[in-house]
Amino acid sequence: MIEELKEYQSEQRGKAWVFKDIPNKDYHAGVGVSSSFIRRFGESQLHAIEHQQETTPAMRFGTAAHSLLVEGQEAFDKEVVVITGSPYTKANKELKEEYEKRGLTVIKEADVELIQGMKEKMIYEGNAYLDAKGKVAESSFFWYEDDVLCKCRPDLICPPLNKPDSKDEIVIVDYKTTQSVEPYTFAHSVKKFRYDLQASYYRRGMEAAGYKVTDFMFVAQEKTYPYASKVFRMTKEQMDFGWSIMEAYLEDYKEYKKGKTLSIYNSPNVIDLVL
Repeated sequence: MIEELKEYQSEQRGKAWVFKDIPNKDYHAGVGVSSSFIRRFGESQLHAIEHQQETTPAMRFGTAAHSLLVEGQEAFDKEVVVITGSPYTKANKELKEEYEKRGLTVIKEADVELIQGMKEKMIYEGNAYLDAKGKVAESSFFWYEDDVLCKCRPDLICPPLNKPDSKDEIVIVDYKTTQSVEPYTFAHSVKKFRYDLQASYYRRGMEAAGYKVTDFMFVAQEKTYPYASKVFRMTKEQMDFGWSIMEAYLEDYKEYKKGKTLSIYNSPNVIDLVL
């Protein structure tokens, strides 16, 4: 049992603990190192340790879109609050602050129309994964890499579409809102935001839980009309390479935990400029 999470119900699966009832806010603020933290640590150790999360309108929009398209209407109604009228009035600012303290996602009326439009325009292949038989959405997985507690929270996992009754083989599905699903442009986004490293980290967590990951699928959708969408598969070779990088970042993190000085952008403090 993980002491800090004992108030939540869990089950042990393989070498991992699986939680289904940790609120999103508590998951991100709680124990364990996430994929995004380790990726940030790999870029600049100091910035990762001192990072302070700020919620932007784009992040709130993405969270609300996830609620509807990944978890469904019931979850959307439970987790998302719509502020009517100007968000800048004193009353609405106070309402927003109150709702967010309760862990709810607050969006504008116009955002609801966009998100509903996105759901209506999702391609068949995307819905095949988002609405797959036997899917499990937004569960939290915790496991140890030596003495480092790691965590991940896949949008959803589901059996392979051609094996809907499989208990141990799974597909990891990640829903991404994006500027463009043009293949070259989305591939550039994957490299820019290092989603390949995220995929490898999630696969590692699922394998710790005893699953065999057959595929990692990105269901990507544009945030502007006509809300075009595509499904992208991350290859095993790319995830293998991604894990070799994440594993090195984890080793650096372990060294920091032992007392090693943090680096800034992983480079010496004094650098000769080459222009």
